Amino acid sequence: MEIDKWIAGYKVRSFPWIDGKLIYFNVQYFRSGQSIEQPPVWDKTVYITDNEAGQRIVNELTHSLVEHVAQMQIADGYKVVLTA
Repeated sequence: MEIDKWIAGYKVRSFPWIDGKLIYFNVQYFRSGQSIEQPPVWDKTVYITDNEAGQRIVNELTHSLVEHVAQMQIADGYKVVLTA
């Protein structure tokens, strides 16, 4: 269930969270040609409830989830938990 790759032009990381109840899902955007050694233009993290539906979304609908997270407005300091 771990993801660490580029999807739809975004750097994506995902893995089971330490509490065993959530899945960490992070999407980063870098400008075209920008070194990944520099900080991303933006960085968004959500947590997915680790149940059968949540695992399906992360594993089978990854591209759609990445696009959804990319469009989300997440205020600094807020923890977003998505439950299916």
